[in-house]
Amino acid sequence: MSGMRRRIVCALALTTSLLSAMASPGAFAGEATAASCVPGQVCFWAAPGFTGTPAATFELATTNANECVSLPDGVDALSFANRMDRYVTMYQSRECATEGDFSTYPGQGVFVPKVPYVVRAFQIWEKP
Repeated sequence: MSGMRRRIVCALALTTSLLSAMASPGAFAGEATAASCVPGQVCFWAAPGFTGTPAATFELATTNANECVSLPDGVDALSFANRMDRYVTMYQSRECATEGDFSTYPGQGVFVPKVPYVVRAFQIWEKP
């Protein structure tokens, strides 16, 4: 019986490793694309799951803190990464109006593969 048990355990281990290998490429593709957003940036993708190259990228050197920043015309973000060391608020409105949806995210590595609303503007906050 121990020989049979050993074969079952080996078969299960082989099946598990094959399934993991088959599932991994899709999972790592989004992670690799999200990694294109380097520390110090906030990056936006037009599709969920960080698909393709970022549609827009911003950094503090070229973006004023505490000001509403609209994404470029024609860019609506469905996923984003905040690699800045500051809090960033994402807005549904291009004018950062609070009548639409908005949420604030901490910095230093927040990856949101599927935003619960379309992001059209954002605001970077000063460090406390």
